[in-house]
Amino acid sequence: MGRTSFAAPEALVVVSTDGYFDVFSPNGRVANDKPLYRGLVEDLGSGIRGVGGRLAIRPGSARLAAAVAGWAKANGVAAVRGDLGRGRDGHQDRV
Repeated sequence: MGRTSFAAPEALVVVSTDGYFDVFSPNGRVANDKPLYRGLVEDLGSGIRGVGGRLAIRPGSARLAAAVAGWAKANGVAAVRGDLGRGRDGHQDRV
């Protein structure tokens, strides 16, 4: 599993090759912080999700960076504020 961080003014988004992304405060995070929100890579847009829900494109690609930036701009503040709930952490329903 690989993880790639993307810093946006609205949120810090960490994308996992396993098919999910975590959202943290834009002010950064400390070790062992739990994410404020967890989403599925399919939420980032079409063509991002591959077989088995995993990331279909390279973690360092411009396409992924653009998808994350777009998601963060549209949803990042709400995710950090808690308006989207905790997301898909395996214990809650889809929001």
